[in-house]
Amino acid sequence: MKQLEFDFNPINLSDYYVQHQVIDEGKNQIFSWSDTLSDDGQKITYHEYIYNTPDCMEFENWIEVENKWLNKSTFKKLVIYLKSLERHQDRLEKMKKCLEEKSIPFEEGDWQTIDKDCERKKLN
Repeated sequence: MKQLEFDFNPINLSDYYVQHQVIDEGKNQIFSWSDTLSDDGQKITYHEYIYNTPDCMEFENWIEVENKWLNKSTFKKLVIYLKSLERHQDRLEKMKKCLEEKSIPFEEGDWQTIDKDCERKKLN
């Protein structure tokens, strides 16, 4: 029997973003995480993503700021600021507070999903 082969191209984030920076990523005994900052040319987004949880849940939180409210050097300054904070210092809340203090409007959101692959593995 011949094996079916897929030729998936790896995702190249430079196709979607003007700038993209991983702020922090890692894993512990309970979950994995990835915190990123990206600029798609119209808005800067700070995104926190938690996955590989024991209950097969994935959690996402983000803040978006339109570029019209920011200087060109803001992305680099935000990278430095966010990387200076430890994960347990709640980067998302500190970034919101910083934006509020400077009267910069932003949108925030969150999302929770169930990792169906994880659930299938638990059932088998």
